Amino acid sequence: MKRSFKAIFWPTFIELLFFMLMGTIDTFMLSHFSDFAVGSVGNANTIIQMFAVLLLVVANGVAVLVSQYLGAKKEQVAHRVIGNGLIMNLLVGVVIASSLVFFAPQLLTLVKTEDVLFQGSLDYLQVVGISLFFVAVSNVITGSLRSYGHAKYITYVVVIGNVLNIIGNAILINGYLGFPRLGILGAAISTLIVRFFMLSTYSILLYRVIGLRPKDLKLDIQTIRQVFQIGLPSALEVWTYTLMQGVVLSMINQLGPEYTTARTYINTILTYIYIFSLAFAAANAVMTGYYIGERDFNKAHHETLKTAFRSFFVVLTMTILVNLTSGLILSLFTQNDIIVKTVRTVLWVAIVLEFSRSLNLIFIQALRSAGDTTFPLVMAILSMLGVAATMAYVLGIHLGWGLLGIYIAYAMDELLRGVLMLSRWQSRKWEQKSKYIENTI
Repeated sequence: MKRSFKAIFWPTFIELLFFMLMGTIDTFMLSHFSDFAVGSVGNANTIIQMFAVLLLVVANGVAVLVSQYLGAKKEQVAHRVIGNGLIMNLLVGVVIASSLVFFAPQLLTLVKTEDVLFQGSLDYLQVVGISLFFVAVSNVITGSLRSYGHAKYITYVVVIGNVLNIIGNAILINGYLGFPRLGILGAAISTLIVRFFMLSTYSILLYRVIGLRPKDLKLDIQTIRQVFQIGLPSALEVWTYTLMQGVVLSMINQLGPEYTTARTYINTILTYIYIFSLAFAAANAVMTGYYIGERDFNKAHHETLKTAFRSFFVVLTMTILVNLTSGLILSLFTQNDIIVKTVRTVLWVAIVLEFSRSLNLIFIQALRSAGDTTFPLVMAILSMLGVAATMAYVLGIHLGWGLLGIYIAYAMDELLRGVLMLSRWQSRKWEQKSKYIENTI
């Protein structure tokens, strides 16, 4: 099992890159169908993300516990954690997928979806919502593979999935090879099929690479409690973020469909900076889990600070590069002057936003790997709702700054939480949060 930072970072980065590409390909292909099709998918995806983060309750808890138990040389316990995680997330996936299918119209009305976007958003939400069942089980498997140091296999699956998604989109959106021209619905069906393929492949890897067997698939009360103690606060934190995004989306929708579409393009572009932060944070979290399992707290502390410095340099460079080339990037998607001007203005705020988000992600995930999950959750609730949502309304709606004001509010929130998470990490209070490892057999 490879346990170097680079051996985890690069496969994770490539995995995230191609995962993000799947969404960008949908956006790019639909942008040639219509700008409002892009806005429809953006609306639906915000709701999907609000529900998808609930799948992280179990997946995050499993990933942290597996890396800690592997560091403590307790592989049998790690297998038990994975088995429990699979059963729990399978049940959660059924509930969430069903909720999105049956309550899609009410959810879209709740975020004040414009009439021109409603039907497209509804089609996409109901079909892709079904795929969250596949995502639920896949999240547990990919978290386990990463903790075992087998991130390269995830990369292979995601790359193949992207190729299949491009082919599926081309056929179903545009109606090639005798298929009907389905537009947004075609993109959704393609995503559903690809996610089923990915789950099937991950299941084979779980058996052949990790060696999980049917006997490991049984519920254990102690293990469930540990998974929820770690996974629930971290997932509630992410859910607070998506709840805040939903509140702010209802504000953006009031600005008009051009601004809803501009938001989708902004977020699509920023994901290619965001994935650097995610990859650094994810790789560092796995290594931190190993060090915590070995009880080497000094190593965990030092390596996390080093990762934060690396991420700062890379993210700053990428954000400046994106701003310098934003005109060229946007020309690939749209010729709408209002959308282009809005996006190019907001992207300059991303210099502060993405640096702060990088700092926030790295230290939050390191704290989770150490079992310190309550502090990040409390700070997330206070900052996201008290700063991000509140200031988005004040700057974006009340003062009339529109999307620019809303993204300034996002940057304020990320910067505040980034500084708070750094201070928490430096306090080293997290060292006492994982004592259960010594008492587990």
